[in-house]
Amino acid sequence: MKALVPIAVFALALTGCAQAETPGVLAGEAWTRTTTGTQMPEMTAVFVSLSNPSSKLINLVEADCGDVAAKTELHEMVEKDGQMVMQQTDAIPVPAEGHQHLAPGGPHIMLMGLTKELPVGGEEVKCHLKFDNGQEMDITAPIKEFTEEQESYHTHEEMDYGSESPMPKDNG
Repeated sequence: MKALVPIAVFALALTGCAQAETPGVLAGEAWTRTTTGTQMPEMTAVFVSLSNPSSKLINLVEADCGDVAAKTELHEMVEKDGQMVMQQTDAIPVPAEGHQHLAPGGPHIMLMGLTKELPVGGEEVKCHLKFDNGQEMDITAPIKEFTEEQESYHTHEEMDYGSESPMPKDNG
């Protein structure tokens, strides 16, 4: 009988391992839009592909991209008066067993009041993401060119960018 106790404990331990929780949101392919040559160099966006292997909806509820910008917000695209505009949102949903692609023309992480220019191949932008399930993660987004300039990307619902951008203006 005493010999069976260790076997039973081992079997219970294996059962516990087999029932491990599904991982939270996974992130990949992050990038930041360059500010070089853009119409509004005081702001840009971070894009990333999010996957949710769990059976429950998880919302991205906060992003902090450090001191590269005076303000960081989550944005979504909505139709207003027949035109697509971006507006701040409290959450970006990542569907259960699905994906959410933060991309130009869709939901994204908006950086406003940039403290410096973000040239292609320059320093990467690091962001800390928080989800409503308590999960937190860090992503690193290299700076890339956005070649398909979309007017909808620059149309904003009346947004407050805070104080004047500390980024120096090019007067040349």
